[in-house]
Amino acid sequence: MSPRRFRLPSSLLLRIYLVGIAQFVLIVTVVITTRDLVSEPNQRRGPEQFMSYFVLEWSPLVTQPEALQSALDRAEQYLGQHVTIRSMDGQLLASNISPPFEPLSSATLEQLSLQHFINDREREHHRVIATLPKDGPPVAYAVIVQKPPPHPPPLNFTVIIGLVLGCTAITSVAFARTLAVPLQRLAEVARSFGKGMLDVRTGLRRRDELGQVAVAFDEMAERITHLLRSQKELIANISHELRTPLARIRVALDLASEGDAELARESLADITTDLSELERLVSDVLTAAKLDLATGDIPGATPPLRRERVETHDLLDKAAARFRTTRPGHHLEVSAEEPLPTLDADPMLLRRALDNLLDNAGKYSESGTTVRLRARASESGLSIEVADEGIGVDASDLPHLFTPFFRSDRSRARTTGGVGLGLALARRIIAAHGGTITLESQPGVGTTARISLPAASGLQGSAPQQPDSPKEGARHLS
Repeated sequence: MSPRRFRLPSSLLLRIYLVGIAQFVLIVTVVITTRDLVSEPNQRRGPEQFMSYFVLEWSPLVTQPEALQSALDRAEQYLGQHVTIRSMDGQLLASNISPPFEPLSSATLEQLSLQHFINDREREHHRVIATLPKDGPPVAYAVIVQKPPPHPPPLNFTVIIGLVLGCTAITSVAFARTLAVPLQRLAEVARSFGKGMLDVRTGLRRRDELGQVAVAFDEMAERITHLLRSQKELIANISHELRTPLARIRVALDLASEGDAELARESLADITTDLSELERLVSDVLTAAKLDLATGDIPGATPPLRRERVETHDLLDKAAARFRTTRPGHHLEVSAEEPLPTLDADPMLLRRALDNLLDNAGKYSESGTTVRLRARASESGLSIEVADEGIGVDASDLPHLFTPFFRSDRSRARTTGGVGLGLALARRIIAAHGGTITLESQPGVGTTARISLPAASGLQGSAPQQPDSPKEGARHLS
């Protein structure tokens, strides 16, 4: 098998690349705008902002040339200010620039004597003129110009743009690859699954949305595979279970056709048993199918439940009577904690579920052992338990007991009877009534099935009343 080549979808790459370009343009725009907004106050913080401080510092030093020159040198060194201070008659007192600024004209001096401050923005370099001192008769004036910043080296914008576009392309390809590879894997697996390769899975484990999609796809494929295999197993098992009794019936009919009346009469009982088994199988399959339709919210499906008020005692009594008739070798112990709630249920289907559980308890326990049927009120409604002292079920088989046609005791499948639909049908009936069923089992100890059913409307959730005496609180039937 040749190694798979990575082919980047052009549309995906183009979209990611355009997104990268848009991000770059947005970032540059924001940086430029922010720089202008931030740098504008700094630009305004020029000579006029520092002039008040300079005037206060330089005014006492007008008569001290050396100290005044030192102050101007510091202004030039640390603040980048070019300053020239002259007396009102134009005599140079100090300057940190060579040559010093020219004396002011008579018109400017007249304006300065009236305003004490001139802000001249029309020049190439921003110039500020102030009198010394700030208040009172001026003795001198200071001309201050901020040193222009050094010019940055010339930039080759073509190279910069090329580098930016190249970096964006590299990051876009890397980012697109992280998206394209899992998407291509999903597409390949989906096509293979559609061709009937039910064992293919994505195998992607990522902590992002693509990983969630891959896990959801694998889970969906697993469920579909299980459903298809269950359907095939259902058809195969039904075919097998139908073939055995039909073969026995054909043999009995062949004997009858040969004129052996004695053998024909002896075969009538077997034919009756085989027909009952076929009838039970077809009835179980049809009931399970109808319940699946009813619980699947399929349009046009008619729920098979014929609900009516069902007394729990009647349900238990009829189930116990049938079990004693079909399993006379077992000892049945029935206990009911009073009071028991009334159910809103289909009595025939509910009896069917309870009979299936009792049949299983009888089939998988030895004759002479005890089967216990218990009932009591619970917070949700009614709780019923069916416990036996049989062979039990291995822990590995316990999760599969509700699977149609699954039998844990495979070696005794034909001798014990049944086709493995009893528990599956019981669970569907209980679920259709809004209840739950659980199983607990230990090999060699026995199995306990627990049913929880909601009480009839108006009775559900009511607390069970306490009995007045032990005799009234429970009913035991053996």
